[in-house]
Amino acid sequence: MKRCSALFLALLLLFPLCVQAEKADRLPDAFSIKYQVKERLEKKEKTFISKEYIRSLQPGVDERINGLVDSFDSLMSGDLKPLDNPRRNSRLDIHVVHSVSGRSAVSFLVLARESYRRKQLRSPFDCMTFDMETGEELFLTDLFPKDSEAWDLMAEAIYHELSAYFPKQEADEETLLSLCSREAIEKTPFMLGPVCLTLHYEAKTLYPDQPSLMKVSVPYTAFRGMMTEKGAYHTDNSMYKMVAITLDDGPTYSITASLLNTLRHNGTPVTFFLVGDRIAEYQDIVLRENDELHSLQSHHFKHTDTTKSNAGRIQSYTKQFNEALSSVTGTLPVMLRAPYGLSDPFIQAGIELPLIQWDVDTKDWAGRSKSAILSVVKEETKDGSIILMHDVVEDTAGNILPVLEWLRGKGYLCVTMEDLFLHNHQEMKPKRVYYFMEKNPEAAP
Repeated sequence: MKRCSALFLALLLLFPLCVQAEKADRLPDAFSIKYQVKERLEKKEKTFISKEYIRSLQPGVDERINGLVDSFDSLMSGDLKPLDNPRRNSRLDIHVVHSVSGRSAVSFLVLARESYRRKQLRSPFDCMTFDMETGEELFLTDLFPKDSEAWDLMAEAIYHELSAYFPKQEADEETLLSLCSREAIEKTPFMLGPVCLTLHYEAKTLYPDQPSLMKVSVPYTAFRGMMTEKGAYHTDNSMYKMVAITLDDGPTYSITASLLNTLRHNGTPVTFFLVGDRIAEYQDIVLRENDELHSLQSHHFKHTDTTKSNAGRIQSYTKQFNEALSSVTGTLPVMLRAPYGLSDPFIQAGIELPLIQWDVDTKDWAGRSKSAILSVVKEETKDGSIILMHDVVEDTAGNILPVLEWLRGKGYLCVTMEDLFLHNHQEMKPKRVYYFMEKNPEAAP
């Protein structure tokens, strides 16, 4: 039987930080990435192609990334099968996801998603990381010396994390071991984020019928003392405040799809607390959320008042949620948000997951204006905040954009809930309720 090993490195995070930096007032200009979307119809207007180009402070970087976008277009657009209503039924989306780290490192994931009748068929990709002050491309060999223990640490993480995907399937052992070799790791596409180094893989490498992406994340704290000077510089994010934006009750089709575009164009990973009985219907959206590096967690299988449920029903729905999510993304939830924030029934039912509440409630579900939502965020957000929004509210994308702009202007990085735990050196404890993420005092220098 497979063992779920998500966040198996979490205990490493209790090590102290070496330096407490003064917090930044705003994010660096080097992190500014603009997007241009181009769309077209082909094959007698029965196939649809949408692709994104970037514009940054480094024209050479733009040329590399935009050239990769065009390469995927040339390779894949001709394979689309013509269908009526192609925007829904026969499309190629070439998206650019970016993440930031340090003072000037930006990583780009160029993802080409081919879908047919709202079913994702394949998703080839590539990643590149650059120092946006110089335009220099960064490689893993720039971050870690040849004799660093980091290579063995990454190999261990790769084996444990990838073998835990798709609990009902077994990864090919020989292929898995080959991915753990030093030579393979050096060539593996990677990204630098605010908290972790993340290695990326197509799921079909180990699970042939799966069209999604898989990732292996290792927190920077686990590499302490193992990096080059350049690596340490580009992975130091101690100067930033960090918050997690969480979105409940989805997925939906058009609302969540529009939201994902806004999040991608702003380099913002979020945590989606999904309602399990919606996953099958919106499987294509769930795969987009997964592949674009968001965290997917449980909001129970049905959005019900669990104070009226018995323990057996809660346990049954928990199992159904796990099966629904893992059948699509290959992952199991590592945390839970109870419907209506009613955590006690899950604790009493013995559900072995941390329960995530919030300290900033935008009440966007009540039809508040953008300015009213932003006002709440401005008044209540602090370092370590958990912000509550919903992706079943009309114009969620429009509501969240001013929030993202304000956070960026105040020196906040948005991270997933997992990364918020990691950044604050907090272990995720089952049956414990979290409203806000403060730094573990035992981890202070």
